Amino acid sequence: MTLSIISILLISAALLLAAMVIVPVFFGSPWHPTSKKMVRRILEFCEPEAGQVLIDPGSGDGRVLVIGAKEFGLRGIGLEIDPLKVFWSRWNVRRAGLTDRVSILHHNLFDFDYREADILFLYLTHQALDKLIPKIREQLKPTVKIVSYRFCIQGMTPDKVNTDRTLFLYTLNRGQNLDSFS
Repeated sequence: MTLSIISILLISAALLLAAMVIVPVFFGSPWHPTSKKMVRRILEFCEPEAGQVLIDPGSGDGRVLVIGAKEFGLRGIGLEIDPLKVFWSRWNVRRAGLTDRVSILHHNLFDFDYREADILFLYLTHQALDKLIPKIREQLKPTVKIVSYRFCIQGMTPDKVNTDRTLFLYTLNRGQNLDSFS
């Protein structure tokens, strides 16, 4: 009897974990957590300033936002469609004592207003990026920094690429050269 209860619990846990990884594939990207060391490299790469707003669509467990707030003084907004990851990431934010600086929203990344972003962190597949960027480009501030991990953005030229070609930094700079024509 005890063995069957343990078996049911193990199978349930395995199915739950599989759902956390597989289901998001249909909404934008599979969940593949980034190491804390890599998160620090990503944030250093985009040269953030304390007080800036970091938005992470598909924020998973919230680690990018927690490190951004804790170590770089950023305010963070995470968008996550998976309710289990929303619960988990909110718990991580509370545990870190950052509820005043980091918000995790149960939200579809394709239906969000990105106007507040100073830094937009993207760890999404090419398919998700190809759908998201054209949709939100006009919402973004001219000074926004878009940092994409592992995937470049179609139709945009990065301003900066790291040496192992896994980080791409883009800035829009719309309106910066208005009076530069002779």
